[in-house]
Amino acid sequence: MVAARAINKFYLPSVFVSLAAGVLYGMSLIFSRASERVWLKSAGIVILILGVLHLVDGIWYLKSDDNIVKANLDKVRPWLSMIGSLVPILFNINFRQEIKDIDGENLNDNQYKFYYNLLGFVSVVAFVLIVFFGVIFAGKAYSTVYWASRNFEKTRKMAEQFQARNFVNAAGEKLRYRLLKPVDYDPQKKYPLVVCLPYGGQPGTDTIRQIEGASAAEILSEDSNRRKYPAFLFVPNVPNGAGWGGVPNYPTVDTLVFQTLDALMQQESGIDVKRCYVTGISRGGYGTWHFITNRPNMFAAAIPVCGGGDPQLAPNIVNVSVWAFHGEKDKNVPVNGSRNMISAIQKAGGRPRYTEYKGEGHDIWYQVSKTPGLWDWLFAQKRN
Repeated sequence: MVAARAINKFYLPSVFVSLAAGVLYGMSLIFSRASERVWLKSAGIVILILGVLHLVDGIWYLKSDDNIVKANLDKVRPWLSMIGSLVPILFNINFRQEIKDIDGENLNDNQYKFYYNLLGFVSVVAFVLIVFFGVIFAGKAYSTVYWASRNFEKTRKMAEQFQARNFVNAAGEKLRYRLLKPVDYDPQKKYPLVVCLPYGGQPGTDTIRQIEGASAAEILSEDSNRRKYPAFLFVPNVPNGAGWGGVPNYPTVDTLVFQTLDALMQQESGIDVKRCYVTGISRGGYGTWHFITNRPNMFAAAIPVCGGGDPQLAPNIVNVSVWAFHGEKDKNVPVNGSRNMISAIQKAGGRPRYTEYKGEGHDIWYQVSKTPGLWDWLFAQKRN
């Protein structure tokens, strides 16, 4: 996971370098002697246009904060790629033409016919395969974009319930977060606070899509659950290139989140400081372990999912109620991350709960969310 993140920082630069090289190659086919051959020049024109469009698409996507624009760009990209897949056909046609133009003294009739027919056959097969698989992939891509748009619309409606807030500490560092107050909020009553840490994959600048990664917030913000488990829901926004802590050699905003929570508990008198909970999946799972081991006096309970922590800090959380979950075959976050923490807590005298799904991988949240008694257990916990 750490290695993947280290490599990931080179991904975008390499993509843009590759696109720029494609643009230069297209220009070389247009403006060099290769342009004397009509099919090579045509290939150069297509490569140049597609390269420029991909560059514009990439820059626009990264710079835009408009999710509708991003969804439309997602729809266009597969078709650009499919058109680009047709470029080799132009080269094949050119090579056939070159063979046709070769002096007969250099090739006998049998050689000429073999190469000419071979390139013709390859061109036809390539065209059929590109169109066939292109339509399939474009259909899948469109379906993916369609469901992503549907999910975003659902997330957008959910986000509208939350207040978008900012916290700025004494050093000028800012944390953006969303807060949902209990339904039928009564400031004279006390309510628990649930810290929902988003997992990775959402843009750091997108405060709406980050809620998609805060899966507990999705469930607990449903109307039926808001009435059954009235609580404050806190969803912090992690900046690009940072995490919640717990991942070695990776930047973290944990201190800023703690400062935000301390300030929030002072501002909102309805928060029951003895019933503060934290949960998260994957990166959020690492953050959950990290939060409770570093601030055990802040949290009464935690639900870390597919995460890991530092077993040496386990004695800090013997009095924090923990129910951890992991998939036995998780390849993203090794299951030993949870096993080791649970074992260390037990050795330190704690009594954590642990559920491991046999044969399952990283995507276990649905099973976790349907665990009988999970939410009843969470909201029954209280710090002494």
